[in-house]
Amino acid sequence: MDQEQPPLETETVAPGPRPVRCRLCGRPLTGAASRRTGLGPACDARLHPAGPDIRARRHEVDQEALPGL
Repeated sequence: MDQEQPPLETETVAPGPRPVRCRLCGRPLTGAASRRTGLGPACDARLHPAGPDIRARRHEVDQEALPGL
């Protein structure tokens, strides 16, 4: 019963930053902002779409001249 067990194989971890994956799609993240938020740029755009541009909402209105001018 005193048999020696072979050493367990362990994975070697590469030095440097550990890989971070997108929380939505699982792709590896490389950018600092993406790594900080945990979302890639495409997934972040899907979850947080840009608001409407105010300049696009402006429109010209035909008005009559003010009386007496």
